[in-house]
Formats: sequence, C-alpha cells, structure tokens
Amino acid sequence: MRDRSAPPRLTSRGRPLLRVWAVTASLALIPVAPANADATPSPSTSPSASAAMPTALPQVNPLKSADHGCVAAESSVVEETPWTHNTLGLAEVHRLNRGKGVTVAVLATAVDGGTPALDGAVEGGGSDCLGFGTFLSGIVAARPVPGSGFVGVAPEAEVVAVATGAPQTGVTTAADLAASIRSATSSGADVILVGTAAWEGSEDLDEAVSAAEEAGALVVAPATALGPEGTLPGHPAQHSSVLSVAAHQTTGEPVLSEPVPLSGDEEDGEGEKGGFARVDLHAPGDRVLSVGPGDDGHFVSGGDGVAAAFVAGAAALVRSGEPELTPAQVRERLLTTAYPSPLGADDPLRGHGRVDPLAAVTGSPGGSANTVPGEGFVPDPSSRGSVETTSTAAVVGVAGFVIVLCVLAGLVVRRGRARRWRPAAPGEPITSDGP
Repeated sequence: MRDRSAPPRLTSRGRPLLRVWAVTASLALIPVAPANADATPSPSTSPSASAAMPTALPQVNPLKSADHGCVAAESSVVEETPWTHNTLGLAEVHRLNRGKGVTVAVLATAVDGGTPALDGAVEGGGSDCLGFGTFLSGIVAARPVPGSGFVGVAPEAEVVAVATGAPQTGVTTAADLAASIRSATSSGADVILVGTAAWEGSEDLDEAVSAAEEAGALVVAPATALGPEGTLPGHPAQHSSVLSVAAHQTTGEPVLSEPVPLSGDEEDGEGEKGGFARVDLHAPGDRVLSVGPGDDGHFVSGGDGVAAAFVAGAAALVRSGEPELTPAQVRERLLTTAYPSPLGADDPLRGHGRVDPLAAVTGSPGGSANTVPGEGFVPDPSSRGSVETTSTAAVVGVAGFVIVLCVLAGLVVRRGRARRWRPAAPGEPITSDGP
C-alpha cells in the first residue's frame, strides 16, 4: 500500500503503567500487539496481500503510562480497502443499510470529532490524548473520505462521546463505567460501546446495564480486560444481557490461544461460579486500521475493545433497519446469524462465531445455528457386530438357494450314475430299488 507522506519512526517512551503491558510497536511488519493479549503474536503469521499495512503506521492503545506523551496527529492515509472491510462484506451491506438514524455511545477517554472522517458525526467530542476513542468511533461510523479506502461499519450512524476513565492513562473502573452507561442511556443511545473494560465488576455496574436494556439500549463490551497480573475477564461483559466480544486475527483464528478463567468468586452469565470469561461473538481485533485524532491519517490497533467496535457497528445497522427490535432481539439476531464456530455456541474463545453484518441485516431473529458441538459423527461398532437388514437378508437368501441347488444336483448325479444315465422306460421305477 502507499502512504501520502513518509512514514514516521515510532518510539516507546515512559515506564509501563502495568507490569504486563507494553505500549508501542516500532516496525510495520511486526503484528500489532492486541491490548488484551498475553504475548505478541508470532511474526510468522502474516496477513494476506490485501491485509498488508503500510510501513510503520502509528499505533494507538487503550492504556498508557501517565508520563507517556499524547498521540500525535498523523497524515499517512491508506488508499486501499483494509482487510476488515472485505472480511465483513461491508460493500454489500452498505448497499442495503448504512446505519442512518441510530446513535452509538462510545465510552472512552475522549473522541476527536474534528478528524475529517468523523466531521459532523460526533456529539460531545474533545481533545483525545490516547486516540483510542477516536479510533473506535472511526470503526463504528467513519464517513468516506476522498483518497481513503477506510469507512466505518455504519457510516451514517451518529456517535455520542461519553468520557470514561482517566484521560491520561485510560484506566477504567466499574464505578466509571456504571456512571458512563447511565449517562449514555440518558442521551438516548441505541447502542452503547464500552471501549475499555474494567477487570472488576460491581453491583452498581450490573444495575446500570440492566437499566440500559430496559431503556432500549444494547450494551456491547470487550470480553477481557488487562489487569495487574495479565488478562482477566472484562466487565460489564460478564453480565448476561451484554454482548461480549473477543478478537480474532487476520486468519480468523482467535487472538487468545486459551480461554480466560473466572476467579473463584466470579459468576458466569448463568449465575454459576467458575468457568471462563463469557464470549458471545468474535470480530476483527488484529492489525485493524482506523482513524485517529488531529488529522486524516490512519492508525492501527487491536484487542477485544476494537473487536467490540465492529459488533457495535453491526448492531447499529440492525437497529437502523428494524428500529422496533428490542436490545435482546438485536443481540439474538447477531448471535444466530454469525458464522458458527466449529465447536458450537459454547466455544469459550469464539462464542457463537464471527459476526456477519450482512446476514444480521437480512436475517431474522430467533434462528438456530446450523452446526452442533463436536466433531464429525462416526458411530462406534455394535457389540453384536455390524449388520444391515436388507443386505443380510439378500445374502442369506442367495446362500440358501445355492445349498438347495447343490443337494438336488447331488441326487440327480448319484441316481443317474446308478442307471448309467439310461432314461426310464414306461412303468419302470425311477430309482434302482425294486424289481
């Protein structure tokens, strides 16, 4: 792909905010490290030619250290269509629906509504130090810009920016999210996107989510969060009414290699303790391209928060086409129309499967997945052997006929030899016994 200007060199400054988190990538050919990954993806897993990024687009992240500087404006614009656009079939979707009339609340530190792709689309915008809120908003609702191949999932939807978390670090608590979800609900948002999950939940947060659903808003959130000791279940995604989203790579494989266990006292979506972090859907969350603050240039990022933005955009499309649907019906539509996981709907890494915006816009709620859990069915051998009624009866019948034919032939041969094959005269006994 080509850039409009020379690519900047990226450097990493400042000490880490969390012991397990690094903030910047410096080489374009090294995959972007998703914010919720425990380890950097292997460089050997390269995207297809259509997914290739320009040399050294800058990266934005949901978290940073307090003494790390703000994201600088970028002017490098990618002219080609990004891999996510093709994977989700957005060209076909946009012929049917572009999200008009729907409002998506983006819960992040800030959203820069002045970036060209979001001009006139953002309410409550401001200076975005991290750049992550602007990045997520671009995934949801970026308008087409001349010379750019990038466009949002719902490019006619409106965005309400709801300031959430520490502005200089992005760290978010359950109390922050509860207050922000209530604010988003009061604004009349149809879809509420949680940009950065909290690693601990609260009763207040659960009540805010329930109130949002009652008011007609669907909450979409990252399945995991980055805590002091690594990747943890994200909140409010563990609430049963929240659409919980995990990230997949350019290859379609989950970013995380194994499910994230719940702590001993945490409850899953069914109210039971133990198990793994809830995952309803997975969506693109690796080497994703979007816009950033300050200019029309493009950035890259990844993680479950990025994946949740794609699903929030898909939810906006569904709400736009059928505004009478309840949040539960929109959620069900997205689940039942997803590309199903080979392991079924209980897959702890993929959930119901990969989000499919086109099927969600054209499908019907309440359907059933077209696969069942497990591998291809191969029956075990019967303890009495393998017998099929039709073929067995045919074999037995033929065998009996051959036996009877052999017995009759034996009698004819024996008696024919006794009479030296002379035919019997009239009145002469057929057998050799008698006069």
